[in-house]
Amino acid sequence: MGSRHSDRTLRWNLESIPQTSRTQTGRFNGHSVTPDYRKDVLLPTVSVIIPVRDGARYIGEALQSILDQDLADIEVIVIDDGSSDDSAAIATSLGEGDGRVKVIANRGKGIVDALNMGIALAQAPLVARMDGDDVSLPDRLRLQAARFDTDADLQLLGSAGLQIDGDGKPLRPMEVPIGNEPLRRALAIYNPMLHPTVMFRTEAVRRVGGYRRAFTYAEDYDLWLRLSEAGKLANMDARLVKLRSHPGQVSRVKEDQQKAAAALARQSALLRGSRAEPFDTSSQPTEAIGAFLAWRAATGAGISSLERRDIELLLRTAGIPLATTCKLLLLAAVGAPSFRTLALGPRLAWRRMIARPAKMRPS
Repeated sequence: MGSRHSDRTLRWNLESIPQTSRTQTGRFNGHSVTPDYRKDVLLPTVSVIIPVRDGARYIGEALQSILDQDLADIEVIVIDDGSSDDSAAIATSLGEGDGRVKVIANRGKGIVDALNMGIALAQAPLVARMDGDDVSLPDRLRLQAARFDTDADLQLLGSAGLQIDGDGKPLRPMEVPIGNEPLRRALAIYNPMLHPTVMFRTEAVRRVGGYRRAFTYAEDYDLWLRLSEAGKLANMDARLVKLRSHPGQVSRVKEDQQKAAAALARQSALLRGSRAEPFDTSSQPTEAIGAFLAWRAATGAGISSLERRDIELLLRTAGIPLATTCKLLLLAAVGAPSFRTLALGPRLAWRRMIARPAKMRPS
């Protein structure tokens, strides 16, 4: 079991806290944030957040891998996001007799709300993410926390991983960019961090607003982009997490939605340097994408070759008005007149046709 390091031990002394602060409860994304101001309360080094929905098959192994960490001073927050199976019961049973485990009901409000609830409840200065179907190696939390100890500017830290199948058999190593500059270059193109491997500073994430609903399915990518604007990001080359691959994962079931959300995250990052995002970041993804595309069409500016791919991904979203689509296709032809751009209209029409229910397709 790991021991506490004095430079990471946080003690709240009631006498040192201003009187006006002792009774105030903060708010974070609609959730109450109430620090524990009891005298000499020893806070954990890391809060581990594990959202789960209908994950009874794997949640036991995932949670046990966290309880077996060689860093002992942790808290584990399991957010049950409206499971209809025994996920919550399994987590509760494993946590019996271990005061580090909390199982919280989220009543199916979705992954973004579940993650923000965990961040609001976190007492530690560091938060580690973990999925309910993955497995953390025993030294993961200790090694990551040590990196934060030695680098005050570090805001977010991920690691490489090992992909496993549904039965836990190794499939392939999962590599990530190492070093600040390679990581930032990759971040502008795709999500270069494996979400279940990351650890971040709790207050840094609260300060930038946490996860945002408009980017659901790529909510992590949007958060990394905003954190990159505030501080340093890094990846470790050590494979600290086994990431499970199975048919029910969001990345497989919601592939188009995930790609569109990632495209919106990239476009939002480009916009933030000059103006506010032209949509409600707390809205549903389809509403946010529709509002962004309507705004982009109304600008009348030609679409560059760098924008073209993202616009195509966004236009795959169901319910985009035909007028908006036609205007954007015209702007793409003006701004990036290439064969690929001219082929965008027919390609998009074909994708929309095959996405329609079979009874609605022309015979």
